[in-house]
Amino acid sequence: MTSESDRDLLEQVVSEVVGGAAQVEWVEPADRWSAHARLRGADGHVSHVLTSPEWQEARFDEPRCCVVILTSTDEDETREALEKLARAAVEYSSGRGHVERRKGLLGTRPVLVLRTTEGEWRIGKRSGSIPY
Repeated sequence: MTSESDRDLLEQVVSEVVGGAAQVEWVEPADRWSAHARLRGADGHVSHVLTSPEWQEARFDEPRCCVVILTSTDEDETREALEKLARAAVEYSSGRGHVERRKGLLGTRPVLVLRTTEGEWRIGKRSGSIPY
C-alpha cells in the first residue's frame, strides 16, 4: 500500500468506527506516518490513531501510553488492525477506560484498561496485552 492509500484507509475506518462518538481532527503526520487522526471525546479525553505501511498505532494521553499492531502490506489485515485500534481509541475518548496501578520492581505503574468487542486491553508504558 502507498502512503496515500494508507491515509484513505484510515479515513474510511475512522469514519465507520468513530461515527459521532468523538470529534475527529486530522493532524499532519510526522516522520514515517502516512496519516494521523486525533479523537477528542465530550469529556476531553484525547486519543490518536496513526497508520504507516506496516505499523498501526493507537496513543492515549493519560496515562501516556500506546499500543502497536504490526501488519503486512495486505489491505484487509491493515483494515482489521485499524478497526481494533479505532474501537479502543473510541472507548478511551468516551471516558469508558480506567487506570489501574500495578506493582513492579521499581514501584507502581499505571495500566490503562479498555474493554471493546474484542475483549480487554491492558496497556502500560512498556508492556501490555491486547485481545486478538
